[in-house]
Order: sequence, then C-alpha cells, then structure tokens
Amino acid sequence: MTRTDTFVVGTLVALLALIAAVISVPSIQLAASPARPTPSVASIPDIVARPYVEGVVGHPESVSPLTARTQADRDLVALVFSGLMRLGPGGTLVPDLAEDWTVDKTGRTWTVDLRADARWQDGEPVTADDVVFTIETIQDPAYTGPGASSWNEVQVAASGPSRVTFTLKTPLGGFLQALTQPIVPAHLLGDVPVAALPSAAFGREPVGSGPFAVSDLSDTSVTLVPAEALPVDQGGGPGQGASATPGTPATPGPTRRPSRPLPYLPGIEFRYYTDPQALATDFRAGKLDGASGLAPALAGELAGEPGARSLRYPGSTLTAAVLNLRPGHPEFASAAVRTALLAALDRGRMVSGPFAAAATVAADPIPPSSALFDAKADPPVAFNRSAATKALRAAGWTRAADGWHLPKAKKPLTIEVLSPTEASNPSLYAVAAAVVHDWAAIGLTVAHMPLPPGAFVADRLSVGKFQVAVADLRIGLDPDLYPLLASSQTLSRGSNISGVQDPTLDGLLEQARAPGTMAARTAAYSALQKRLAAGRYLLPLAFADEVVVFRDTVSGPSIHQVTDASDRFWDVLTWRLAVGR
Repeated sequence: MTRTDTFVVGTLVALLALIAAVISVPSIQLAASPARPTPSVASIPDIVARPYVEGVVGHPESVSPLTARTQADRDLVALVFSGLMRLGPGGTLVPDLAEDWTVDKTGRTWTVDLRADARWQDGEPVTADDVVFTIETIQDPAYTGPGASSWNEVQVAASGPSRVTFTLKTPLGGFLQALTQPIVPAHLLGDVPVAALPSAAFGREPVGSGPFAVSDLSDTSVTLVPAEALPVDQGGGPGQGASATPGTPATPGPTRRPSRPLPYLPGIEFRYYTDPQALATDFRAGKLDGASGLAPALAGELAGEPGARSLRYPGSTLTAAVLNLRPGHPEFASAAVRTALLAALDRGRMVSGPFAAAATVAADPIPPSSALFDAKADPPVAFNRSAATKALRAAGWTRAADGWHLPKAKKPLTIEVLSPTEASNPSLYAVAAAVVHDWAAIGLTVAHMPLPPGAFVADRLSVGKFQVAVADLRIGLDPDLYPLLASSQTLSRGSNISGVQDPTLDGLLEQARAPGTMAARTAAYSALQKRLAAGRYLLPLAFADEVVVFRDTVSGPSIHQVTDASDRFWDVLTWRLAVGR
C-alpha cells in the first residue's frame, strides 16, 4: 500500500511540527540556525565522497511549490526551495529565508525580515516581492495547485525590499508553521498566468533558494548538487551549467548564502521506477543507498536485508471515513449511531492489513503524537460488533431479513462508500474495502464505489454528493481542525466536506486555534476533544507512517514527525555516506 499523491484534503494551514503560542514569544519552540555539525573521529567512520542514490517509486512531473503533483515532485521541492522558516530538531522551527520576525499584541499582524544574503540559484536576491507573489498566487481563485485553500484568511504585503507583513483575519496559534511554505521567484514566474503555471517550463527547470540545485532532470532520474557550491555567475537549473561534479566533495565556491551550512553529501541522485520489484532488485544488488515510495510490506522485506534498516516517520495525515452530516442524510444524524458505526470497524486489522503495521490507530482527528492530544478527553472506541449492533437498536434501527431499517422506514438502508480507484490510490481503496467488509459483518447493506480522481474529489466530495467517503485529511502536528469542521468552512474552498453545522463545536474550534500559552492551548484542545468524543463528527481510522529504507552506510537521517513524506529531508545537511559499517 502506498500513500496518496492526489487525495489529501488539506486544512487552512498544513501544520508540520509542534509550536506553542504566538503572542507569548518565549513559549514558541524556536532555534537559531545551527552550525554545521562536527563529526567525531571516534564515532563517525570514513566518509565516502559520492552522491547519495535513492530509488523512488514514481516520477517527477513539475518541480515547483506551486504545481508539484507527485511525491517525487514534493521531495525535490523540499530540497531545492526554501520557506521563511523550516523544521528543526525536537519539534522546533528554525529560520530559513527569515532573519527575524515580530508579532503585535493582538496576534494578528506578523512582520518578517528576510536575510540580507538570501539568493536564488541564478544569483538574484530573494525579496519581499517574491514572498508576496507566492502567497497571492496561492490565494488566486484560478489557482488549483498545492495548498489552494491554505492562505484564505491572510493578507500579505511588502513593507520594504526585505520586509513582509502578514495580517490574519483571526489570530492563529500555529501561524508560524505556515511560514514553512516554499517561496518561488517572482522574477521568473511573475509574467506567467496562474492557469498556465502547470505547463510552465519552470516546473522542469526549477530555480530555488534551497540547499540543493537541480543539475539534470529526466523522467527516470534527477541529479542534485549543493547550491552553495555553485559559482555566483552560474544558474542552478537544467542546462544552465551547474558545474559541481557528482562523486566529488562539496567544496564552497563563491556562495549564494554564505551563512548556510554546506551539506556533507556532494550530491543526491534519485532514480525513478514504475515497478516496485525492479527497485527492490536494484536495492538488493547494492545499486541504491535508499528506497522510498514502497508499500510498507515490501519496505519491511528490504529492511530485513543484511546491512539495511527502515525508518518510520510518524505521520499527521488522518485516514478517516467521512460521513455526510447534511440534513438529507438522517442515517448519520445521531452521534450514538456514528459511534456505533465506528465500533463496528476493526481498525487494528486495518493497521496490520492495508497499512502493513506502518500506522497507528486513530482515537480522534488529533495525532496521538501531538503535545496537544489528551488521551483521557476522547477515550478510544473499542472494536465490538455486538456493542455496535446493540447501539443501533437502541437508536431505533431495526434489522429485518432485507437488512437494517431506519426508524419508521419501510425500505432497508443501503450505504455507499466512496474511495479512489485501486490504481490511483491503493491505500484508500484497501481501507474502504475493509470498512465495507466490517459493516457488512453486522448486517448492513454496503456498496463500495471506487472513483477516478476527478470524480472522487471534484464531482462528489467537494459538492457533498456522497454518503461515506474514505479520505486522507491533512491535520498537521499543530492541529488546526477549524477548516475541517467549522460551520463556515462548507463554503467555497473550505475543507468541511462533511457539512457539519454545530455552533458549540465552532466556538471550541476557535478557542483551540487561538494564540496563548502552551497551558492555555492544551486546555482548549482538551475541551475540543471532549466535544469531538460526544459528537463523533467523522470516523477516525489511522495515522499512517512514512517508511523509508536505508543502507547502514547512510548516516544522519533521524525520525521526525511529518505531514508529508518530503518533511523527512529536514536534517539532510547532516546526511553522509560512510564505510566501515
């Protein structure tokens, strides 16, 4: 089972790591830009001066933060582009393009100053206009790319060549995480119409401001070189003369960002596969240092090879059965019924089956790894078919020879469960099949309806034409559930696809997303989780891990909470290849 490329329902801001309050600045987990680590001679074997080579199931289509379509795209974006902030160790945020920032007493206005030495890989300076252009493009009604609903309630303006001001409609406790959004160069994309971005040449010839630059890109492989080692008069895109030679150490020339630490790796090569078994064969033959995009079962096999290991990066994307809670669906009107339907699902079997044990059963929409999660506020609903059946009867449902009937209904109930097709998203397809199996086991009449991408999202979910949909919901590690469950978010570009309307819940969602001390936010989230337990607005299934296989000769990668698999490159500057392991 592989993770999805196209079926994640995003929240207002895709939050990636834990932070505390934004007004009480001392409570925010931040760190200064780290100096380049100095390896101990006693603990680090000899370093091999050659590129790291990773096999990837999939292929790149558009290497741009605005048009990335596949996981291969997003991985490259993470290495080639920078945001104002980036992930750091221990759930911290560290400055990237930002030098410093301030926030007013209301928590609504943020001012960010850019680093004076920030440069694009073609030598041009990174300016406030680049930041404004990036955010305004995402906000454009014609924009349909990654994060299309991410910045709806934020105004952005340049208040100087290197100063950007963000004004929030409402204060947001996790706003600093939004500043990890990768920035694109306005001087290269400013004249491209929003509708033309997906087909723009920039997607195949990217110029970023990140630690690596694209040297060679094709459908079968891509070579990256350290951007800081490129001469100043030389561009970083394909065909622009990137001169760093794979296989030679990364030695600094005239640098674009003098204060950015250089990576140990002299380069990174991704090799793309359509056949996972072909990738596995090359890994076993020693042709690859790492492997990603594999189904968890195959990843487990490769990790069992001599000299290999896997890393499981805990995810914050929730796989859930989303119920249509609009008035036209009385079958889901009762919270007791919704809880009964959850009790009928064997989520442990889903984790061991479709997820191949690379997931954690979800108690509610907040990741259990989050510091804001309160296990006591929303106790897990145990798998119990007898209890589920009893609860349905207590709610007035009756079971006859032709199936279950709603109270006073003459015709039996039929439930349609939507999912992507198996070919387009084997993960969600397999989970939906398990949901259908478990509900059928208590006598419900259930039909599985797999749909192609456009029909699943645009034709059904976004317009509320469904009963149940198995979908991935991007929650984030500082979980803002407001876009997913607030009554107002059923409007255009909102993420409340279930259609829930609950004024009490709305108030708790607003309190949870508000700035405050960590203690205040924890209390707000505890109150929210109690309401989630009482309302059971959707059926949480699992939080899947992102699994990557490495050879033991790869040193440096360490586990970090992720929202997307590309977040695993948070520590790529420390990666190295070593002998003697």
